[in-house]
Amino acid sequence: MSTGPFPDPDDAGDEAALVRAAQAGDQQAFKALWKASERQAHALCLRLTGNRTDAADALQECQIAVWRNLHRFEHRCPFGAWVFTIARNAALSVIRSRGRRPETTLDDFEDRPRDSQAAPFADVLVETMAVQDALETLPEKHREALLLWVGGLSYAQVAELMGAPLNSVKVWIYRARTALREQLGR
Repeated sequence: MSTGPFPDPDDAGDEAALVRAAQAGDQQAFKALWKASERQAHALCLRLTGNRTDAADALQECQIAVWRNLHRFEHRCPFGAWVFTIARNAALSVIRSRGRRPETTLDDFEDRPRDSQAAPFADVLVETMAVQDALETLPEKHREALLLWVGGLSYAQVAELMGAPLNSVKVWIYRARTALREQLGR
């Protein structure tokens, strides 16, 4: 089974069989379906909420909603895309209900790495924080469209998911990419 929200065409038969089994109450089939979608759903929740605590809450709400609404899945799209939609809605719901919480600051960590192996990690950490900070400056619709697109959805799929015109989505993603390049000096 594919690891993205949109499986390979060869996996569609396996996925359909797993969905039917899960809809019939097979918890192992549901676990297999969830495992294939969980990582990308979590990544989307994390990017949309901006912190791990809210992302974990959103992911948990997503998993519960997927299980409770499994009988409504109609195979019009890949299962992962359906989960992606639910994850998006769960993340937006958490944002609306709680507002954004700041992440733990780095003030609690040591000033210098303990060994030379820590330096590459520090570079990655700084880069990640810079990208996260740059994403936070984008208008919400631009950020959301960009993250969905980067997550593997096509422009058309992002437009459908967001309930927005295709050309608007293309403009939002273009503007978001341009703004990120400028902010990150690339």
